[in-house]
Amino acid sequence: MNASSRPAVQRVQPPRAPYRIVNRVMRWLLSSPGRAQRIGRHLLLLHVTGRRTGRRFVLPVAYRENGDGRLLVLTNSGWRANLRGNPEVSVTLLGAHRRAQAQLVEDPDDVAWVYRELIEAVGHAKAGRRMGIRINVDRTPTLAELAEASRRDGLAVIYLDLAR
Repeated sequence: MNASSRPAVQRVQPPRAPYRIVNRVMRWLLSSPGRAQRIGRHLLLLHVTGRRTGRRFVLPVAYRENGDGRLLVLTNSGWRANLRGNPEVSVTLLGAHRRAQAQLVEDPDDVAWVYRELIEAVGHAKAGRRMGIRINVDRTPTLAELAEASRRDGLAVIYLDLAR
């Protein structure tokens, strides 16, 4: 596939084997206040219960402040399906375990707006790597291109409202 036939925005699939090890290390680092002070400003542990199995998953995820008191997580991973109909989650933020409510946003148009705002805030040259996507155009992708990527690649947004 040449560059001209690639979509404007694509999901990035990290290699599975190395990430299993990286995620194990991240869970250890983020689980303690002392170890999480530096890396915990950008990463947290999201504790989710499986919809079908009831199994608990602990997932290191990147987050950012949303500006309204909620945290914002971007994902294109399948585990997000566990949040459908079950917004009760918990997080380990800077080593402290807290309850939270998750709002999963999967509507492609809504997801496109969030991605577009973040890409414009960071600049399209840097945004892709920070957001887990590949931007194949030399500009900020359009809302239509981002909505198409959301439909095709399962881009989603999660808002986390931490319990006080």
